Amino acid sequence: MFRRTLYTAVATACAVALSTAASAAPAAAAHRSGRPGAVTAGVELETWMYPGSSGDSQCSAPAEYADNRVINGALKPEYWTVTGKGKVSLETTAQGLCNAYSQANVADLKAHSAAQYPTVSGMTTADVHALVSSSANRGAAVSQLTSLVVGNQLSGVDVDLEDYWSWSTADFHNYLTFLGQLATALHAQGKRLLVDAPAMTSDAAFYNYAAVSAEGVDELEIMAYDEEYDTAPGDTCLPITPLAWLRQVTQYAQSQVPDPSKLTIGLPSYGISSPDPCDLNNITGNIQYSQMEQSPGFSTDPAVIAARRDPSSGEIRWIDNGTLYDYVDSTALDDKLAVLTSLGVTQVSVWSLGGGNPWFSG
Repeated sequence: MFRRTLYTAVATACAVALSTAASAAPAAAAHRSGRPGAVTAGVELETWMYPGSSGDSQCSAPAEYADNRVINGALKPEYWTVTGKGKVSLETTAQGLCNAYSQANVADLKAHSAAQYPTVSGMTTADVHALVSSSANRGAAVSQLTSLVVGNQLSGVDVDLEDYWSWSTADFHNYLTFLGQLATALHAQGKRLLVDAPAMTSDAAFYNYAAVSAEGVDELEIMAYDEEYDTAPGDTCLPITPLAWLRQVTQYAQSQVPDPSKLTIGLPSYGISSPDPCDLNNITGNIQYSQMEQSPGFSTDPAVIAARRDPSSGEIRWIDNGTLYDYVDSTALDDKLAVLTSLGVTQVSVWSLGGGNPWFSG
């Protein structure tokens, strides 16, 4: 995800053969509570967007969702960011930003989706600490987030507070307190709470899926991507989302949050580049397709694409002049979705819209 660096407990990259399996039907209770309608194969789709300045590639997101790809699903634009003082700052189109808050943006989201969950984003431990460690900051944030969602008749809030691996035990407990307070305020107004969580394959000291879910979270959203950051020294970067690793991540999440209506798995639609061998400090992430097309050696030749397709991830990977390039196309997305549906996952979110990033072939 934009500004995301996910570290997971186990690094796995191995070839697997997968076939699309029938998925479980959407939970009836989820629909009664206002969940988006079912889409192909019983999977409800969500997708994230993030702000940009005029002319930035992510500003094409509205033109992409205008095809109604999530008309029965959810759109999640980043409307707020957390400041270093722990305050929640509203990002607006009046500031010259695309994919940001305005009455026109809200109306456009509603015209092209069944549910809308604006995101509040905090990407550093310092920012998260400043927000969740202060009772006054937590209370102000809860009031601000709830007020905008209620006032604009949106579906709820998506909380994306990251840098998890650097949190202290106190930070995590204060984070739980914040989520519980926000869930209570939203639920009192008939709104829902979504929470973005790191990809994990086993228990970890810095985060606990079950504890988070127990705070009244309606959907825990596992960001199952950026496994390249777990590459061993001297190796070529791992794929963004290896299929076997995706299976591990999903099965662990299901063991902690067994109700499928409360679990969403996030998939990647973007590219990366890195020196080869992999240099974790010099990985360029979140490369949108429109930018990836400009990369040295990029090809649309079907034979070249087939030769470059990595069997362990479905992703397109090649090395040019000492640099590895890797991106997720529609086929790779389909392969990853096949893993999830085979495990009974019924809710999937994609990072991200904008820049012509691929979507599922169906």
